[in-house]
Amino acid sequence: MSEVNWKWTIGIVLAVITSLVIFGGLKNIAKVASAIVPFMVAVYLIAVIVVMALNSEQILPALKMIITEAWNFKSLATGGFWGLVIIGVRRAMFSNEAGLGSAPMYHGQSKNDEPIREGLVAMLGPFIDTILVCTFTAIVIILSGAYLEDSSGIVMTLSAFEKTLFGWGDVLLMVIVTAFALSTLFTYSYYGVKSLSFLTNAKIGKFYNWYFVIMIVFAAVASLELVKNLIDLSYALMVIPNMIAVLLLAPKVNVELKKYIIKYKDGRS
Repeated sequence: MSEVNWKWTIGIVLAVITSLVIFGGLKNIAKVASAIVPFMVAVYLIAVIVVMALNSEQILPALKMIITEAWNFKSLATGGFWGLVIIGVRRAMFSNEAGLGSAPMYHGQSKNDEPIREGLVAMLGPFIDTILVCTFTAIVIILSGAYLEDSSGIVMTLSAFEKTLFGWGDVLLMVIVTAFALSTLFTYSYYGVKSLSFLTNAKIGKFYNWYFVIMIVFAAVASLELVKNLIDLSYALMVIPNMIAVLLLAPKVNVELKKYIIKYKDGRS
């Protein structure tokens, strides 16, 4: 089968799987995502712990390398503003979506009667994604020596897991990433429906899912560079107004946070 046919096949299969979930509404999305994500995170962490246990003597040098390479003049000169903001922030959005404004739509559906408490729960997402998962991934890449290869981040990570997990780590990583990708597909459909429903009405908002399924097929057959650029553009259009809103609302959040802390200390929360 040619590469083009493979892309069409993958796109159609993903579209069908996604349709079976998203047309069932929020309960179906939450049920599937809550079943997939924790299990895959656990599998990933176990895999990383095995790698680090087998190379325990190299963990501290790897961490030292991460810190020293991030904070030296050469990195500042060669990476600079472009590496930090243009590339770093763009790729960080793929990882944790912090500042994007999408997560509040999901957390707003919770039954938590304390908005501040729910906000604190929401902060765990970026922490786990960035501080734990990304750091562990970087350690594996360094331990394997894959960072010396002239390849993209995705290929480098696959190579690192293959080298450190007895030749089958790349397959395991692809299964984990596929599960994460599916859960992302399910949740983003909900974001789109809620946003379009807010701008128009609930009846029109439901049609977003049809557009979403069509775009899954399009993304599968389009070039990776085109898809990445479209996502970056969409994220920029989202993050700019959201960050303005965050700055305007920050004083009100601080007031509510102080009230919550007082209630918590008094045992009323």
